[in-house]
Amino acid sequence: MSPRGLTGLGCDTLRYSSTGIHSVFSILSNQSRYPVLVHCAQGKDRTGLIILLILALLKVEKSAISSDYLKSEAELVSEHEERMREIESLGLSEEFAGCPKDYVDNLEKFLKDTYGGVERYLNGIGVDQAMQEKIQNGPTPKELIRRDDV
Repeated sequence: MSPRGLTGLGCDTLRYSSTGIHSVFSILSNQSRYPVLVHCAQGKDRTGLIILLILALLKVEKSAISSDYLKSEAELVSEHEERMREIESLGLSEEFAGCPKDYVDNLEKFLKDTYGGVERYLNGIGVDQAMQEKIQNGPTPKELIRRDDV
């Protein structure tokens, strides 16, 4: 795993965790489930991948997706020592502790080369065109604010 780094882990997640990814997109395509919170322990592995897929589906520019992903790096500094102990106990290198600068580029290339892009990947795991359109045409943040929250 270590020579392939986080990009390899992301590619493996896309290949072998399609059931979980499909579940996330099923929730996202059902607006009665909104608002939705997507999170994990560090925000760069599973969450980073899910957010990358969502933003790519929404046609956000790749540079903006990459910038958003790389913001996780600064938030991880305070946990670096603890995270390194855990990572080293698994036999992995320090590269698993941060956010690779080329992560978004590499995963987008993998999605395009392997599946034909994010939409085709999602379609292939059962997130059909209708579900994708529900996400793409979902509520705006303003529409998500309940009157009693204002």
